[in-house]
Amino acid sequence: MLSYSLKTSSKLDRLLTIEVENTIVILDRLIDQVGDSNPQIFRELKERLTLRNIGIAVVASLLIQAFVLVYFNGQIPVPTYDTMPVRELVETNSSYCVFSSNHDRYDSLCKLNGSGDFIINWQKWWSDVFSCLSWILPLGIILGSVYMLVADLVQEEKRGTLNFIRLSPQSARKIFIGKILGVPSLVYLAAALMLPLHIVVGFNAGGDIPLLASWYVSIGSIWFLLSSAAVLYVLLGGIQAILTVIAVGYPICLPLFAINMFASMTINQDDLLTRNGGNISWFGLPIASSALWFYAFGTGCCLVASYWVWEALERRYLNPTATTISKTQSYLANLCLQLSIAGFALPLLFRAEYYKEGTIVGLAVMDFMALFLLIPMILPSKQSLQDWSRHRRERVTHQDRQFWQRELLQDLMFNDKSPTLLAIALNIGIAMVLWIPVSIVTFNLSEGVRFIAGGCLATSLILIYAAIAHLGLFLNFKKRNLWIVAILGGVMALPLVGAFILSPSHAPTGFAAILLLFSPFAPMGIFQLAGGSILATFAAQLVMLAALTRQLQRKLQISGQSQSKELLAQS
Repeated sequence: MLSYSLKTSSKLDRLLTIEVENTIVILDRLIDQVGDSNPQIFRELKERLTLRNIGIAVVASLLIQAFVLVYFNGQIPVPTYDTMPVRELVETNSSYCVFSSNHDRYDSLCKLNGSGDFIINWQKWWSDVFSCLSWILPLGIILGSVYMLVADLVQEEKRGTLNFIRLSPQSARKIFIGKILGVPSLVYLAAALMLPLHIVVGFNAGGDIPLLASWYVSIGSIWFLLSSAAVLYVLLGGIQAILTVIAVGYPICLPLFAINMFASMTINQDDLLTRNGGNISWFGLPIASSALWFYAFGTGCCLVASYWVWEALERRYLNPTATTISKTQSYLANLCLQLSIAGFALPLLFRAEYYKEGTIVGLAVMDFMALFLLIPMILPSKQSLQDWSRHRRERVTHQDRQFWQRELLQDLMFNDKSPTLLAIALNIGIAMVLWIPVSIVTFNLSEGVRFIAGGCLATSLILIYAAIAHLGLFLNFKKRNLWIVAILGGVMALPLVGAFILSPSHAPTGFAAILLLFSPFAPMGIFQLAGGSILATFAAQLVMLAALTRQLQRKLQISGQSQSKELLAQS
């Protein structure tokens, strides 16, 4: 008997070994086929899809699924012997019971069937399991991908292999798509093993194919956007993988909450969508009236954002010293951003009767911060500014002044090595072209004048920040970029701190409101001050901007002269 059992176990071991070997052979063939189309994917998959790693991923995925099912199974109430007597209602704290609606304490009295078991609301149980898996699945894929991509690319940078990859004939798209698909391949494997359970639970909860398919497409678009942004983050100098995950983890919860909320309301046939969904629209499109509309709009936004991320990614990959985006690209990207904000703002402003001022302040602050982020994206390096200044001096000696002035204007608008003050001003002008007609149509004369005044203040303030960032490039410190960030942070934060100290418990007025006009929250001070104070503040900002611009011009002239002298001395 013992020998028979040993023979049987040995046969099972051989069968299992054969199955594992067959699986590995199949994976190798798939990897080879993928490698023919993208060698980078082949490299990453060969390195990571080992038997040990696959086993860890499979076990981790199965354990997570088992834990979820065991946990929710434990939430199903089971009647005890005390509840078995002939009673139709029994008190319980479980939310999965079918409660009585004809009793004074119906919120805690659960119905029993003829066998003495609780009548369970299985639709709610499946819906809660689906919601739980709908959080675990995207968070695992997105955060796992971001962490592994950043960690891998940082190691590539340290070893110098990323520069070696740049010498290969592969395009940037193939290389980084291979990275995105290959580096977190074990995360994808674990997630793929969870998909069957997620689909089964979704159908049992009441979902259908369009809902589940659109949910997966929406999550996939967010994953692709954030994975692409993780690659760009490393190319821009990012080095901390765990800090990146922490920075991404909190903001990503908001879109995931919205996506899962729409799925839950659709499954549970909640009429909140039909009652309140029409209040949120984009240029009249009812994007919140149904889950499919919302998912389609969110996917479109992610794809547009991914396009601009990849434009910047390819640019930085081919030239690590280049700006994140070109000046021409900044105009187009800013136009897309302004149109997206305006699409939400117009319906809100036309409906906002009692909270119009708060709506204006919120949209203005958001737009201000978006325009402020253009500064580091198009700010050239110190060497680029010096090269541009030197070439300008060489060209101006051979060209008449009128032609040079025309060429200078073109340089400031489109040359990525030139100062960016004019380009930032043009981007602000694009925003104002959209928002000034809105102010004329939406507001009365007094509100419209204040809105335009706020736009002028924001323009001068952003240009002041840009001039400070340019001057920071000429600091003689090792970690010059950190100093620029610290200086700009201090310039932005000090007025806010002063305004809070002067008016800690109420809306800022007087000098506190004037301080706010020198901060990103300048729109809050616009509605608290008289026209004379706003005009005086704007004049003070123009004086500051003129002084900073003059100092930048002097720095560029000195830099261009010194560079020209060095080249002449060498020749």
